[in-house]
Amino acid sequence: MYSIGEYVKVKNHNIEGKVVNIVKDIVSIKANEKIVKVNINDIEKAKEPENKNNGFSVNVKISTPPEYEIMIRHQTVEEALANLDKFIDNAICNNVKIVKIIHGKQGGILRHAVHEYLDNSPYVKEHRLGGYYEGSYGVTIAFLK
Repeated sequence: MYSIGEYVKVKNHNIEGKVVNIVKDIVSIKANEKIVKVNINDIEKAKEPENKNNGFSVNVKISTPPEYEIMIRHQTVEEALANLDKFIDNAICNNVKIVKIIHGKQGGILRHAVHEYLDNSPYVKEHRLGGYYEGSYGVTIAFLK
């Protein structure tokens, strides 16, 4: 019914990915760089999304805080802030209270722009740089209202 490499969606969940293994009735799906194992009856075929990002990627993981994160490294300030704005809107809609923004350490330009954006956002209660095991000054942790 399903084959390795096929794009599928887990029914009743916001999880889509490629089939990487099938053992009896258990299907392993690679979604957001993680492997999810589900019963074969809980998945359905899905269209593979078109890649229209001009070589840039945004990683968004939908899970419990503080794993709700976005990576905006290697993006221009304009692209990064547009993606961050959509990400914050999505987090608010999903009632997420803590988000992790990965902007990288190089130069501090994105970090400064992200902090300025967060300082002026009506949805952000406070923010801080990541701790040693969170990514240090290459990451910002934001607490949403």
